[in-house]
Amino acid sequence: MNPNRVFHPLYLALMALTSLPALATEGGVDNIGTGTDGFYILPLDVNNLPDHMFAFNLYYNHYEAKKLNISSLGGKVPEVKIQSDAIIPRLDYLSPVRVLGGRLGGYIAQPYIKQQVALFGMSDQRESMGDTTVAPIILWDMGKNLTLAAAVEITLPTGEYDATRLANTSNNFYTYKPLFSATWLPNERTELSIKTTYSFNKENHDTDYRSGQIFHFDYSASYKLTDTLSLGLNGYYLKQTTDDKQYGRTVTDVFGQEVNDGVRGQVFAIGPAVYFTFLEYASAEIRWAKEFDVENRPEGDMLWAKLTIPFAL
Repeated sequence: MNPNRVFHPLYLALMALTSLPALATEGGVDNIGTGTDGFYILPLDVNNLPDHMFAFNLYYNHYEAKKLNISSLGGKVPEVKIQSDAIIPRLDYLSPVRVLGGRLGGYIAQPYIKQQVALFGMSDQRESMGDTTVAPIILWDMGKNLTLAAAVEITLPTGEYDATRLANTSNNFYTYKPLFSATWLPNERTELSIKTTYSFNKENHDTDYRSGQIFHFDYSASYKLTDTLSLGLNGYYLKQTTDDKQYGRTVTDVFGQEVNDGVRGQVFAIGPAVYFTFLEYASAEIRWAKEFDVENRPEGDMLWAKLTIPFAL
């Protein structure tokens, strides 16, 4: 699930403008969905939840960037506007089956995305289903105030993709992401949550391009002001750890020179958030984050809204 798709047509646009062969490369593209998860990433008191527990989650994401930071071009690229809006339903399931001392579950998410891209006088827009994410997950009850979980997310290229277009709702490659997450209440009013992933990206066969491996985490910290209302901070960090490659070699810039950093992306984001509960077990949250320290990616603002309704069968 990646509603805030990054700009992978950048080099296509640059090459077109410099009269070089048009190559659709994906410098810094990912299947992560940075900032997706915030407060109470995991349920607490897992061992006492019903045998067949479900949660319906509905996410809304808005991402907008007017800056593009490219190291090989000396910094920010002007005349850029990238905007993405997504609605993402996700269904979670927790079973009574025990694996390695924890409860086995799973989830599936299917975004619907509207993507708009404008740069260097060119623009494009596309609206359709995005890439599907599925995952098995194990949750460990470490007491009423701590839950740990491990999963493997698999992103399937089910959205629309055209290598000649600026805007796409699919990245057109598979991604496998081992995942670890935790939710902890150090006291009765304070909550801390974190989700870490490491992405292994497969090749985009339409472009012979393979994006590098990526380390990423989402984080949140909240303080309960009342029994139903919490305020806090949230954000994310992403660091690409291996080079992007095309035709089996480290990517080159628009002048045919090898890019020293392998188009490795990086971003840190932080911002305020609010979380509240209603109908005893349902919850809603709104989170905003500003991006900083960006390399080889757009630099912008991220807004997430999330509604969660748990139920048991």
